[in-house]
Amino acid sequence: MTRILRTWFAGLALAAISAAQERRVAITLDDGPVVNELKDLANFQRISAALINSLVSEKIPATIFINERQLNVEGQRDGRAAVLAQWLDAGYDLGNHTYSHPSVNKIPLWEFEDNIIKGEVIMRPLIEEHGRKLVWFRFPFLDSGATAEVHQKILDFLAEHHYRVAPVTVDYKDYIFAGAYARKLRAGEAESAEKIKQAYLEYVDAGFESAERISRELLGYELPQILLIHCNELNSVALRDSIARMRKRGYSFGTLEDAMNDPAYQRPDNFTGPGGSWLEHLGEAMGKRVKEHLESGIPPWIRQRPRQQ
Repeated sequence: MTRILRTWFAGLALAAISAAQERRVAITLDDGPVVNELKDLANFQRISAALINSLVSEKIPATIFINERQLNVEGQRDGRAAVLAQWLDAGYDLGNHTYSHPSVNKIPLWEFEDNIIKGEVIMRPLIEEHGRKLVWFRFPFLDSGATAEVHQKILDFLAEHHYRVAPVTVDYKDYIFAGAYARKLRAGEAESAEKIKQAYLEYVDAGFESAERISRELLGYELPQILLIHCNELNSVALRDSIARMRKRGYSFGTLEDAMNDPAYQRPDNFTGPGGSWLEHLGEAMGKRVKEHLESGIPPWIRQRPRQQ
């Protein structure tokens, strides 16, 4: 066993003792500022403002991962870039989620690296104007390289550009609910949309139950969870209720940096597979394969897209 791994296991033992029954979570939102809203600036601004207001009202820290493709809409660039400043003015951290959300597993490495750099053109100067640094990066689709060689090369590239990779431990597939919710809203079916929202809120508990169980099985304690949700219209109306459910489960809220201070996250990021959550990677590394199967648990009436006429 290497010295790094011995130190890691020793840290886990101390963390298990100190964790006791305290539950902590860092909230992160991907595909910011607003996913799938590339035409209507007013909708873009409205949804982003509602997300900010929800977090501010609940006094919750968060990190928002940006796709700058959403900002480069002809005639709207300045208005869309101003939304980033609103997040920063409210005290929230921004991270790089690439320019256009490609999977590193499906394009050449050089192209993915270019997409990372293109994804910080507007954001980095804004962050620095606010006296902060651009630190966090998250892989689109959580794909981090289809081979060990590609995985290490992209990690080296990120380190050279002073990025830290933001992992995920809780992912209750909000984007599936959000797609169904948006379709019902566009169709004028408010009652059906509300039904989807309620089903989504119930699934918050399923996502946390899975991560808590796997964390205990692998580590012997519940590490600070890192939640992945998305910057969509559903969360703009459901986030405060989601936070209430987390509080009911005993969670307090901290920054991504706070969560990453737990010794469990100091494990070397060795290649264990082409994608998946941090807990799935940890299980593979420890020879204890875990699968969350959360997508299959979503009710079929939500997962099934209507046929095109």
